[in-house]
Amino acid sequence: MAGVAGVFHPAISVSDMDEAVRYYRDLLGLRVTFDDDHDPAAISALFGYTEPRVHAVVVSCPDGSELELVRFSQPQGRTTVDREPADAGILSVNLRVTGIEAIVERLRAGGYPPSSELVPQRLPDGGIIKVQVCQAPDGVTIILVELPEGRDRL
Repeated sequence: MAGVAGVFHPAISVSDMDEAVRYYRDLLGLRVTFDDDHDPAAISALFGYTEPRVHAVVVSCPDGSELELVRFSQPQGRTTVDREPADAGILSVNLRVTGIEAIVERLRAGGYPPSSELVPQRLPDGGIIKVQVCQAPDGVTIILVELPEGRDRL
């Protein structure tokens, strides 16, 4: 039966690949598992661009989930987008983490202070999750979520 099997990976368009890799690999601790240029003919067929040039880096979490970072050098898009959390569209990339306080300190030391306080949230079953909003390069909102010990889902 045809159907959705899962999320393959979100793709994040970035203006500076080196800075994006520094953020996701060096500060968040994700592992680079792919680093190459996309096939121009495929990108042209998918998006209708003439002679596109796109570099991609895939970073992986320990559970195998991935994020793809893409840098269009042809065509070049806007480097800033003014969005508010209440605007329609993708709100954030939420990452399940352990040691949220240490991660936030690494981000802060790397020049990316959090944009919210650490907020404990009570789940319907009484469990407490820790949540903190951070900003990645290019204004991408990253929400760090630490689940109660022993849980990997809400």
